[in-house]
Amino acid sequence: MARVRVPSVVVSFPSTEAALACEDVCERRGLAGRLIPLPGEISAGCGLAWKAAPELREALADALDAEDVAYEAMTYVCLLEFVREGA
Repeated sequence: MARVRVPSVVVSFPSTEAALACEDVCERRGLAGRLIPLPGEISAGCGLAWKAAPELREALADALDAEDVAYEAMTYVCLLEFVREGA
């Protein structure tokens, strides 16, 4: 497996409670993504972040705003991920 930089949107949160609420909202609304440790280049009140594809940024913001889930920022970053060769 190779490691490649993948463009992502990373949502940072003021608390662990908010990060877990984001996970719940995204699961219920079918928004793909996952909780990750907060990348070092981003600072926030919580050590967790939600990582998703960049094209989901607007849908994520709309869903979190609609359900009153607090977040600090949505940041575009390129994160290293393992990718199967030939996939």
